[in-house]
Amino acid sequence: MGKSLLNFVYPPFCLHCQEALHATHSLLCATCLEQLDLIDSSTRCPLCFSTDFNPVNLLCFDCKHTPSPFNGVAAAFDYIGPAATLIKQLKYSDKPFLADGCGAYLAAQFLQLDWPMPDIIVPVPIPLTRLLTRGYNQSALLAENVATLLQRPTVHALSRSSGDYSQAGLTRKQRLTLDGKGITLRSNASIQDKIILLIDDVWTTGSTMRMCSEALSEGYPSKIYCLTFCRA
Repeated sequence: MGKSLLNFVYPPFCLHCQEALHATHSLLCATCLEQLDLIDSSTRCPLCFSTDFNPVNLLCFDCKHTPSPFNGVAAAFDYIGPAATLIKQLKYSDKPFLADGCGAYLAAQFLQLDWPMPDIIVPVPIPLTRLLTRGYNQSALLAENVATLLQRPTVHALSRSSGDYSQAGLTRKQRLTLDGKGITLRSNASIQDKIILLIDDVWTTGSTMRMCSEALSEGYPSKIYCLTFCRA
């Protein structure tokens, strides 16, 4: 029984490449671990983290011509390789324990950014029906781990009343239409003059983070920064 449980938490094969693991209490092989290099934020647009970025202009074309509800965006990794596997396993394969390691990478990336220390950490919400089905909000687990490492409180300032659908296989246009629907600021959220670090698992179109930031802005925070584990 004990060995079976250990194999469930720490399977004998690499989560990404399926190679046999020789180290105990490991989830990825040494080769895959070496691929987990944090993104150098100096090569990305500071407002959307796009690679379509000219350092001379400071912002990418879209951000230069479109008002933003947040003060900065970053991700720990691109949505490829072992990083993508980790976040998909966390999100879809009932492995909430993966949030510990993923949260550590998020905290490490935050500390490399030229951002002020947040007053509070806010997770992107998921609908109640999805929470009941999955059993947990992966973004909340990530936020709680980041909050612990940064020694800041987690505040569930947002709620989500709709959006219980799978976006796998949808086009960018379809995602933009669906992302962020039903996100509102909780009536008891006290965020005025606070520096907020908003946490999510994956940045795809940016619509969800934008809607969350717009909802948070209704509470008059000082600044809003968005951090995700991956950027698609």
